[in-house]
Amino acid sequence: MNRTLREDLHALAEQAPTVDLAAQAVRGARRRRAARRAVVAAAVTCLVALGGGAILPQVRPTPPIVLVPPETKALPLPAKGVGPVEQAFRPRCVGSSCTGSPWQIVTRQGDTYRLGKEATGPLEVTADGRRIAYYSSKHRGIVVRDLASGKTWQAPLKQPAEDFVVEYALRLSPNGLRFVVSGWGGRREPNKLVDVERGTVTNLKRGWWPVSVSDGSGPVVLAKPYDMTSQVWVLGHDPITIRDFTYYYSSLAPDGQTLARLGQTVDRDRRPMVQRDGSLVTFSATQADRESRTSISGLPEGFHPSRLGSWLNATEVTLLAVPESPGGTAPVVYAVDVRTGKSRELFAVRKNGLNVVPGLVR
Repeated sequence: MNRTLREDLHALAEQAPTVDLAAQAVRGARRRRAARRAVVAAAVTCLVALGGGAILPQVRPTPPIVLVPPETKALPLPAKGVGPVEQAFRPRCVGSSCTGSPWQIVTRQGDTYRLGKEATGPLEVTADGRRIAYYSSKHRGIVVRDLASGKTWQAPLKQPAEDFVVEYALRLSPNGLRFVVSGWGGRREPNKLVDVERGTVTNLKRGWWPVSVSDGSGPVVLAKPYDMTSQVWVLGHDPITIRDFTYYYSSLAPDGQTLARLGQTVDRDRRPMVQRDGSLVTFSATQADRESRTSISGLPEGFHPSRLGSWLNATEVTLLAVPESPGGTAPVVYAVDVRTGKSRELFAVRKNGLNVVPGLVR
């Protein structure tokens, strides 16, 4: 593949922020209720001021009230008793390598906690938000922590912090006790499958990028882009070839066989050469040429599909939509029915530095 096309595809992968696919509508409802209460309070104050019936001539219009939410203070992460995570973030952190900025986590109940200084490297969250995995400088490896019980597990793989200075992937299984850690899209070390419970580390073939990891001895899915195609490999099966060069996959569906990917077109004479076409493709991860395509509907004007994540049920997969013009509007997460393409809004993404939360395949 020529260098220009690869760089173009890689640039697309970096456009979307890392976001939470397990955030709850509770936070949005709480913010809307707070705004409504503030508006009602302002109206009552105005009525009281004019209660005597006096009319003041040439009253200057007052500027609109701007409600600025107070900054939430992050408390130290308790030893146990922490609820499921909505998202984790590094405030004012830009890019994938921000080793000097401390991690904070926000629970679905709205509590904000900060991790200790030993959690200096990458951090990921299981799809249910109940466990986090992070690089511990103290233990020189990945540590998995159950937030409710406080129990921790140390990975049997020792790693230098330099492994995470460049682009990396840390793909967790649903319970977090099995994961793939991969450097530079699988093209450099480490590229390993780690089983924390069994204490095993398995080397993976170079160049294969992690898509999905299951608990226990379940399927592990890897992908490898080529010139104008890609291969998808479920370990234990033969790789299959798909007709897209892409990194934009979902996790494995509940049936243990199906993946989804974002549809796209490639034109070498166009800039950018690779453009997503607004479709969703579902396909068998083990049998070639068994796929179906549907157009995604219900996204607001000015938004386009960016990434996929975990499955909410047997027919709906989460999708991150980002504004075509970055800056003002926050990205939004949708649930998309893979049979009809119909989407429904789940929540807007908080814009606060580098975000890493459950479910997004990135």
